[in-house]
Amino acid sequence: MSDESETLHLHVSVGEITIEVDGPVDDAETWFEALREDYLGDVDPETVANAVTAESNPNPSREGNGNPSGHQAQSSGKSKSLQEFYKLANDPTKRDSALIVGWYLEYHEGQDNFTKPEVEERATDAKISLGANVSRDLSNQVKDSYLEKVDERDGQDAYHLTLTGEEYVESELLNKSE
Repeated sequence: MSDESETLHLHVSVGEITIEVDGPVDDAETWFEALREDYLGDVDPETVANAVTAESNPNPSREGNGNPSGHQAQSSGKSKSLQEFYKLANDPTKRDSALIVGWYLEYHEGQDNFTKPEVEERATDAKISLGANVSRDLSNQVKDSYLEKVDERDGQDAYHLTLTGEEYVESELLNKSE
């Protein structure tokens, strides 16, 4: 057993009920499950799973505060498409376009991290034009502390957004109303 224990922060709100636990992974999961059974027993588990997927960050260091991006449709529960988020950014640079696609992969498609080919493929699917050198754009986002290289998959660097990157996308890029 390792001396370092991984901590987990879970925050789920369904209607007026909020369940929040923080602690060692095994304990937090046990506490959460007990609270879920007591307070959300009549809620369909799939609904809770979808809420967790849509509203939480796979990165345990991020604080759960409902839907942090605030970009989910209120009436139908549907979220916006990548193209819709891109349009909110009001003509972002090619470099920022790659960051928006990465943000979407993490926070709306539930990926823990993403690679350059995944960004390129998703951008192509959404008809978003990226720069000619996406590797350089992602590396520059690392230098700006918006991304962090966290792994390597299939010979490609894998990245995830930092808290600074998340704030930049959500506050600066997606909230431009000019």
